[in-house]
Amino acid sequence: MTVTAADYGVQPAPATVKPIDATFVWRSDLIDYTRHRAYGDLVRTAGIGQRVSALASYAGRFALLAAKRVIRYEMIPSEYRTGTSLSHRLGFAGMAARNAIGLGRKTSRRSDLAANAVIGQLDQQGVAVLTMPPGRVADLLALAAPYFEQLEARRGSKAAGRKFDDSRFTTDRTASPDLFAMIETVFDESGLRAAATAYLGRPARLIDVNPQINDRSDSFWRDIFDDLNEGTLPKTAYYHRDASGGDLKVIIYCTDVGPTNGPFSYAVGSNNMVISRIDDLLCEANDHNGLSATDLAARRRFAALPPKLRQKGSFGNDLPDDQPESGRIVGSTWDITGPKGSIVAFDTKGIHRGGMVEEGERRVLTCVLG
Repeated sequence: MTVTAADYGVQPAPATVKPIDATFVWRSDLIDYTRHRAYGDLVRTAGIGQRVSALASYAGRFALLAAKRVIRYEMIPSEYRTGTSLSHRLGFAGMAARNAIGLGRKTSRRSDLAANAVIGQLDQQGVAVLTMPPGRVADLLALAAPYFEQLEARRGSKAAGRKFDDSRFTTDRTASPDLFAMIETVFDESGLRAAATAYLGRPARLIDVNPQINDRSDSFWRDIFDDLNEGTLPKTAYYHRDASGGDLKVIIYCTDVGPTNGPFSYAVGSNNMVISRIDDLLCEANDHNGLSATDLAARRRFAALPPKLRQKGSFGNDLPDDQPESGRIVGSTWDITGPKGSIVAFDTKGIHRGGMVEEGERRVLTCVLG
């Protein structure tokens, strides 16, 4: 089968979307937690012991995160990160050392819409959506079927109280060479790998692949502030920026995804949001420390931090509806529906969320390009 980039359709964002631009500036006090209904009392009543403990824990996680950023941990293939053989450990050490001394470091980003439409979409929107030709869809689904069967069996025993990670798992190049080869073929044919390389400013490679299944019984999206017994979700519920070192993710729909099947949502243009590097790291540290959760214990620990450190990458659950930034995010949202074989590539530092499934079942392959 001879397939070229022309066989992969590139979808434009809906005309109703109002993209975010560089006038959207992140502030460390974006959310006033001293007045927030779920945090205000906890901030005011935090004792000195709680504050010292929270700060000490935060400092430890921040140090670990800083080390991961130096070696660009997420850019190291998953088989090296999780493998226990000598070759895997040597591979990890070698790549970590190369990353730490700056080999393959990012250069300036370029956009060349004439050469590759995906590059322009990533630069301007932070997200690009393609449609795979039918033949490739069939090939990919055949290779992915055993992984979904395995995941379905695992999910079956955890229908009650299932967590996000119970709905997915990670496979690597060593365990799944044929699946990796097919996905890389799709990325090369469509021009996506070339676009990712141009966007990231370094050669892009497939890091890992994560099969995922969701249906209505997955309620992680809705289960926030459970101790407050409030049924209304904020308009920006579950919106977040990933706590990662700067990569692209690619979601491949393996089932048709309509408005009620949990479409992925992206705040178009939010990749161009202005945020300082230090604020970005402070947000990431809270996410890595589990302090972006909304249960009472996590909120109590978060509330005990000094004001500057009270920032989250997973901020959408906390953002009040009456705040202007909420309206801008909602107005820029692209709820991405499409048939199986749709490919959604996005900058993980843009504002996004996975949709909650209201009907049927959604199956996707989530890939990391770094």
